Amino acid sequence: MKALVTNRSMPWQMLNLASGSSFGQCARVADIAFPTITDGEILVQVRSIALNPIDFKNIDFLSPNKSVIGCDYAGEVVEVGKNKANSWKIGDRVAGFVHGGQYPDVGSFAEYLKVDAELAWKIPHGVTNSEATTYGIPAVTAMLALARLGIPWDDVITGSKTKSAENLQILIYSGASNVGLFTIQLAKRAGLHVVVTASPRSFDLVKRYGADSVFDYQAPAVISEISKAYPDITKAVDCFSEGNSSHFCAQVLKKGRVITLLDQGKPKKSDIEYEFLMVFTAFGLEFSLLAPLGPAFPIVPNDHNLLRQFYADLGQLCHDVVRPPPITTIKGGFDGILNGLDKLRKGEVRGTKLVIDIS
Repeated sequence: MKALVTNRSMPWQMLNLASGSSFGQCARVADIAFPTITDGEILVQVRSIALNPIDFKNIDFLSPNKSVIGCDYAGEVVEVGKNKANSWKIGDRVAGFVHGGQYPDVGSFAEYLKVDAELAWKIPHGVTNSEATTYGIPAVTAMLALARLGIPWDDVITGSKTKSAENLQILIYSGASNVGLFTIQLAKRAGLHVVVTASPRSFDLVKRYGADSVFDYQAPAVISEISKAYPDITKAVDCFSEGNSSHFCAQVLKKGRVITLLDQGKPKKSDIEYEFLMVFTAFGLEFSLLAPLGPAFPIVPNDHNLLRQFYADLGQLCHDVVRPPPITTIKGGFDGILNGLDKLRKGEVRGTKLVIDIS
């Protein structure tokens, strides 16, 4: 089958990492072995994929050579492992995400994909493949971020202001990002008062997704304005995690925890904790980035359980409670993937999720 695989050596990785650019032909479409599934897996014919920044970072400097790229997917089940025949059948529409860019036989930018049958969800009637593929990395990141902040998943499912969430406030930095829009919706569903930063052009967007109040992150006195209006915030999710964004969140909070999506080191305030969230811990396996030089991530059993529960419940939430972000669909198969990733790499994509129909 055809797949998009990495195509460069460690020196190219180091050059790209040091320069922040992409030199050389770092990925190519190749013929690789057809996947063989285990008894607990399903085989998916990939129909649509969504693009994430991690995909071009994997190509440029993170992934080992000859790794299959791509994480988010939607498609159809074409084979079922014998232990999962009661849960799945051939022809079921399915979506989810995998740890692409790490292995030579797992990645969604391929014609076929093997998937852990418990870590995927059935796409319900009325949800398109393009919509379904957006509930991968950004949606799961949002779910795990709230869990790390002590927001019970039951509060999201019940949709009521339980005692644990009564009068609770949360700050979401970069609310118009894909992760931000999912975090807004899940937090709102759990009964939280959602405070968001965004650029003025995105104010209407984040309000449509449930933000209670929105602040211009570039306004000169915005930190003091938020702190004055919401002096009791102790929880924040930094959906940007670059530049000064995590420090911004820490300055708003008098005390508490900030979930970051990139390693931000230690906060300057002693009563603030940063917690770096790496979504791939949800697969229950140890892994490293930029091996053997990069950081190693241990197994986080609860993350695996949360992902399984999230996808078990998503079918009842995805219609009205948790909507997909705005979508831009690109045609062109594998060439479309490379063109879309280049747009992401150059920072040309704002306010939308790029989705590719590959078959």
